Parts: sequence; C-alpha cells; structure tokens
Amino acid sequence: MNTPDPHPNRLVIRGIHAVLACLRHHPKALREVVATAAFAPNLAEHDAAFAELGVQTRIVGPIELANTAEGPCEDVCALTMRPDFGLARVSDFSEWRESRESIVIADGIQDPAALASIARSMAAFGLKRLLLSGGTEKIAFHPEAWNLSRGAMEQLRLMRAAALGGLLKLVEDRCCVVALSPDIGRKIDLGTPVRVPARHLALLIPGGKLDPDIQPRVEHCYRFPGQMGETPLTLSEVAPMAVAWFASTPMPRADGFLARKRARHVKGKDSNSPS
Repeated sequence: MNTPDPHPNRLVIRGIHAVLACLRHHPKALREVVATAAFAPNLAEHDAAFAELGVQTRIVGPIELANTAEGPCEDVCALTMRPDFGLARVSDFSEWRESRESIVIADGIQDPAALASIARSMAAFGLKRLLLSGGTEKIAFHPEAWNLSRGAMEQLRLMRAAALGGLLKLVEDRCCVVALSPDIGRKIDLGTPVRVPARHLALLIPGGKLDPDIQPRVEHCYRFPGQMGETPLTLSEVAPMAVAWFASTPMPRADGFLARKRARHVKGKDSNSPS
C-alpha cells in the first residue's frame, strides 16, 4: 500500500530572499539548494542549517542554474515540496474573531503577479491569513507568484475557501466582509478605516467583477482608488493601498462593544446620582 506524499506540490523558488524565507518559515519544504560558485560564499553561514535538514547544496554554472530555476536566476534557487493547503471551516472564523485576527480573501485571481502583490502587501503591514477561493487556489503554487513575492508568500498562512458564498453566509454574524470592486461601490477614503464593533474583518479582493453569489454577503463595498472614467489601476497597483488601508482599522477590544456601552451607561447613572 502506497502512503500518500504529505508534500505533493513541487515548487522552485528563486533568489536569496525567497530561499532564506523558506528556511525560516518552512524549512521542511526544502529539498535542494542550487547556487553559482560566485554566490556560494554568501550561503556559508546557513550550511549548518541545510546540513541538519538533510538539504543538498549544489554549485553549478550560470546556465545550469537558470535551467534548474526554470526562469531567470543569477544567484541561488531551491527545489521545495509543499503540502496542500488546509480548508477554512466555520470554526476557524470563531477562532479568528476571538484572537481579533483580520483576514484577506483572494477570490477569482488568475494573475500570479497580482497574488504576489497581495502577499507582499500583507507581509508589509502585518497581516498573516490569506484565504484562496474562486480559482485562486489554482495558482497557489505558480512559481511566478512565489518568486515575485520575494519571500512574502512564505510568511503567510494560506488556506482554501471552498464554496465561499455559502461559507460567508454561515459566518456573517461573526465576520464583516469588506470588498473591493473595479466598477461598483462607494469611493474609498484611504484616510478613514472601516469600524465594525464586536466583529473581525475580512477584506475580499476579487480578480475581476464581484461574484454575484458573494455580493449579498458583503457589508461594505468600495471601488478601486482613482477617478471614474480615467485609466484604471491594475489589481497589482491597488493591492498595497487597499491592504494598508485595511490594516489601519482598529482591532476590536477584548471587552467588546456592548460591554463598553453598558460600562458607559453605568458610569453615567453613577455620575447623576445625588450625593
């Protein structure tokens, strides 16, 4: 009986930033590191870590490096094997609400560069949880998405969100979904964050028009930044601004909105009581 491979997804990453990010966050994914003779001395401080993991290091010429990297590469690349991503469940949203963890949902994105831009933006502003839905999971192991992210994909906690519309319906009492759209919604005010008492936030970034099945689950919808009728920004250009705006939203306090409201009410009664 053959045991299923726990790491079935082959992925070649390019560049020192990506390789070191993998070594830091997902060391068990590494299988082989390949570098040019000129760059090899820069890896010397990590030789012990590679040896402990049983990762082979090969020194090759520039042409063989490019062939191994399956794309442009001038310093180092690594062969990795990745496990499948877990499936987001209703209970996960309850846990994220308790921990006040905001999430980003990438829905229907087909461009690896756009996914890489989202990953870099999330890493830059401290967001960790990225849900992939609507076909985005099909490019989850696309080499360009990982290479253009410059190691940011390694820092994220990636999960699949199957049947996103139904999932969001089940969690609408504990999660407020804020969506971006290229053509509908209010004008986004980058200086004013969304405030949602007692619930955590999910930023939905679609690859095109907002899915009609998901639209009823969206509480706040904003257009891409820019003037209507002018040359629109691409998703890769919008992602850093949108994620920075989303990350500026204050986290819900642990004592909750209703508890604070009751506390103010009691304080007001005490202040009005006769002495």
